[in-house]
Amino acid sequence: MLPRSLADMAVDLNAKVTGDALISGLAIDSRQAKDGDLFVALIAERDGHTFIDDAARSGASAALVSHPTSVLPSICVTDTQVAMTALARSIRASYAGTVLALTGSQGKTSTRGFLASILLSMARRMNHNEILVTQGNLNNHLGVPLTMARLRPHHPFALFELGASAVGEIGDLASIAQPHISALLNARAAHLEGFGSIAGVIQGKGEIIDHTDPDGTVILNADEPALEQWSARAGHRHVMTFGRQTADVRWTPMSRQYVRLDLQDLTMTVRLPTLGQHFMENAAAAAAMALAAGATDEDIRGGLESAVIEPGRMTPIQLERCLLVDDTYNASPQAVRAAIDWLAHQSGHRILVMGGLSELGDAASSEMKALGAYAKSQRIDQLVATGTAAPIAEGFGAGSFYAETIEETVLHLSQMVAHTDAMLIKGSRSAHMNRVVDALQCQQGGQ
Repeated sequence: MLPRSLADMAVDLNAKVTGDALISGLAIDSRQAKDGDLFVALIAERDGHTFIDDAARSGASAALVSHPTSVLPSICVTDTQVAMTALARSIRASYAGTVLALTGSQGKTSTRGFLASILLSMARRMNHNEILVTQGNLNNHLGVPLTMARLRPHHPFALFELGASAVGEIGDLASIAQPHISALLNARAAHLEGFGSIAGVIQGKGEIIDHTDPDGTVILNADEPALEQWSARAGHRHVMTFGRQTADVRWTPMSRQYVRLDLQDLTMTVRLPTLGQHFMENAAAAAAMALAAGATDEDIRGGLESAVIEPGRMTPIQLERCLLVDDTYNASPQAVRAAIDWLAHQSGHRILVMGGLSELGDAASSEMKALGAYAKSQRIDQLVATGTAAPIAEGFGAGSFYAETIEETVLHLSQMVAHTDAMLIKGSRSAHMNRVVDALQCQQGGQ
């Protein structure tokens, strides 16, 4: 956001202002507040008003509050979260660049990484060195406004990742982003505690379409069962697709890291920086979004090959003999199946190491047991489960091992690495399976 006076912002919010300051950003963590920031005193598990002193010491220039403070210049409103969202909408309304947004049950962050790399290449052709991209996991009701606050007029592109755990949330976020180009990657059995069913996921994720510019473009997965439903929802908006067969952008696996992309009138082979066919699909989605934004073939190829994907997303680590694959960033049932499919196509002795899966609701035990059975059906040689993943071991049956703790898991695996060709480690973030990867890499070495 461009620097604005506190008084000017208060007018937008129809709120009372005390003192004045020049504001150029938002902060909700008092430890990260800096000069020029408006510290937003949110009321959640802890009352943000109790941290205003800390925010002031960190350098915050003012505070957005719901009851008066004398510590900093302030805007006083009824609800600070609602006001923060209103400020984000105001920033978006004054932006003249191209806004892109994506959502889906899985693959959002890696697709974001691929697309950001392509968009940066495009921006440099336009003599710009920066674009706006969602950072980390700032894809929710707090993260999207915080990301919007980083938007500057000179950014040619703004890319938002939108996440949700219940119907209505994507609509709220997309109404802030108001994308010109949006993408719906997939709808899977994730966050069922909030969505209630796969039908709820399809409905909820589809909300991004409703808030896409009426003259904009919607990117859809041609291989999704919900394709027809989402296409109808797009109305008169332009629809582009990506997929394995009939699609505007088709993708075909060539080898472990190489994918062929058929982009309408052009075919290219790209070496991706990560493993797995699901990442090839994500690369195709990014290519489709980039085409809609005006990318050249050089932008797409160079962007995909140079993309920096966050650790824990099918990251290959070569130990002395064993290829260790770190896929510990997160896990949904569909993502686990995709990882199993990749492992099943590797040669030699293959071990799947699983932590628990979260947010599956009442279906958790049956879903995890089914994953174990699926791994067995794909002829995975051995399975090691830990923590809450006991049902996965149960579903796998003979050839499985259950370890209650991470430490016990590492001890068991350290005795198996020398006799293993490929070992894939996966689990929800809450399972902390990255600790298993770190321990094995420390013990065995690797790069």
